[in-house]
Amino acid sequence: MFHLLSDSEVALNELLVACRESIDHYEDAINLSENPVITDSFRKIAAARKPFINKLEEEIRQLGDLPSVPDPDKETSEMIMHHVGAAFTPDYTHELLAQRIEAEENIKYIIAQAHTTQPSETCVNLLNELHAHVEQTIKLFVAATKEIN
Repeated sequence: MFHLLSDSEVALNELLVACRESIDHYEDAINLSENPVITDSFRKIAAARKPFINKLEEEIRQLGDLPSVPDPDKETSEMIMHHVGAAFTPDYTHELLAQRIEAEENIKYIIAQAHTTQPSETCVNLLNELHAHVEQTIKLFVAATKEIN
């Protein structure tokens, strides 16, 4: 049976995929940075992001849809590009931070889109909580970028 997705289902699934990808990229980036402070930050952010996955999946299920997963080929090719870049750069930390800031900004945009779909109160609270986490992450990385320059 064909099920037409609501705006909320589309937005939440897009957000779920972006969050899953971010965790995967943080975990992969741990091996690419020579800066132990940044590496520790990546670990902590990935760990803090994981509970949002379960909450987003539950919200999606309550809407009557199944949670989406990232495209493994897309993720693999992105990670390969990061590894190639890291292989040719003495310290890839600055590039990693720039990539992570861009990804966090994308998540923030998707959260804003999800807010426009008239989500439930529970979902609004989840979106606000995730937004705060993303904002804190961006601030951390912007400050770290200034420190390493």
